[in-house]
Amino acid sequence: MNRTIRARRRIVPLVFAAIGAFAALAATATLASDDRDRTTSVAPGQCVAEPLDTTRIIDKRTLYVDDYSGRAVLLHMSNECLNSFNEAVGLRFVGTSEICGPLDVDVTDSVLTAPVPCMIESVEALSKDEARAYRNGHASGARGE
Repeated sequence: MNRTIRARRRIVPLVFAAIGAFAALAATATLASDDRDRTTSVAPGQCVAEPLDTTRIIDKRTLYVDDYSGRAVLLHMSNECLNSFNEAVGLRFVGTSEICGPLDVDVTDSVLTAPVPCMIESVEALSKDEARAYRNGHASGARGE
């Protein structure tokens, strides 16, 4: 009987460990599938490059950027960091002269006051028509000038 109690004491923690491992595996699989459904970068032919033409704050989490070749993207921030609608946005390229993904450029909400850093969550390529609407301030979510 004493052996049975000792065996149960050994098995119970193993069962809980197995359940925990299974739960962690299931959560990881769910997160991985979410990441596959949403891309964070654009294809190489859709990147915007220096010299940039226009930047426009759409809302506190979205920045419109286009270049002189006519390519345009929306930079979606992970938080509401774009608060200075009347000031220039700070952009600093990191290791490249193109914006294709979240790590290609550092964004701050201002260059005049104490800058608040923004973390880019994703980059979304825009068609020519979408870019024209954002550039002119007529796109959904675009603020009027």
